[in-house]
Amino acid sequence: MALLGSDPVVSDVAAPSIPRPIVRIGSRQSVLAKLQARMVQERLSELFPTHDFQISTRVVTVAGDRDKVRSLRSLVSGDTSAKATNIWTTELEDALISGEFDLLVHSLKDCPTSVRDGCEIIPVLERENNTDCLVMKKGSQYKSLAELPEGSLIGTGSVRRIAQLRKRYPGLRYQDLRGNIDGRLAKLDDPEGAYAAAILASAGLIRLNHQARITAFLQPPDVYPAVGQGNLGAEVLTSNTTIRDMVHALEVPASGWACRAERALLRVLEGGCAVPVGVWSTTSQGVDGKELVLTLQSVLTSPDGQREVNIEESAVLKSPEDAEELGTRAAVRIAAGGGKEIMDDLRAEIERAKTTQS
Repeated sequence: MALLGSDPVVSDVAAPSIPRPIVRIGSRQSVLAKLQARMVQERLSELFPTHDFQISTRVVTVAGDRDKVRSLRSLVSGDTSAKATNIWTTELEDALISGEFDLLVHSLKDCPTSVRDGCEIIPVLERENNTDCLVMKKGSQYKSLAELPEGSLIGTGSVRRIAQLRKRYPGLRYQDLRGNIDGRLAKLDDPEGAYAAAILASAGLIRLNHQARITAFLQPPDVYPAVGQGNLGAEVLTSNTTIRDMVHALEVPASGWACRAERALLRVLEGGCAVPVGVWSTTSQGVDGKELVLTLQSVLTSPDGQREVNIEESAVLKSPEDAEELGTRAAVRIAAGGGKEIMDDLRAEIERAKTTQS
């Protein structure tokens, strides 16, 4: 018994620490993919210090990274629907569903718009610059696509970019340029290489501190960016409500809801990442200063650049569901304005490309 007024007895035995639950984060293996996974990891760690968010060392190679030779058009199935196997996410989703990962981090533009049963993809963090950009070969004197001599070769693997550029710059030539960002820049700069310039997503170059390589940002009416471009997507199991709620806390309404509208548009058109749909989203505050006004400028271009459907649709958003309704209305208008015929022709072209290169 301690004497009155004496100091309390302090034990020098440390209280047992309670280990924090580990949350395993998976991604593709590129430098950019790992950097993006760290961005999500750091934000989750700030918001939820009770958990230990770790980027998994488990190596999963997706189909699009295994085959860097064939064009993207030949890697996708003849079914361009969003339900088709996705060359950038399927193997990672297999690991998520089997319990090897607790969440995945993707570039949202690479994500299917109709997700696997039991999975959910949530737009997270602030959107980076969502434009495409022009990158000239090192030492080039040219500063824009319009300045390039007729017949100059432009490198890009995107069906959307090629379709839009063929319409706007028919005198230039376009050829697939595959690989990670550093690999594509090396191919572009090869003195013996034929490429005069490349078109890349601005966000990837910015995140990798390659801003100095950007010759010009490409915006409408020249080039409309891909659905979800510049935003990250985190994929979780819907049944894992703890992780799901944490990830939902990372969604930023202004950009996240815009991405939800864009993805709804693409989903209704039954289009995957090989479909030449471009969307330019702008947001502003409503008259009361609280509601969010979203405007979608959307284009669907035929692969040969000869036909294009261009529409604009706006709405006041009070919820993510409002955003998806806006995207749905835009898609219906595109389809009715000639988009259905373009989609039918695109499916036929993809099948021909697969047959030629198989």
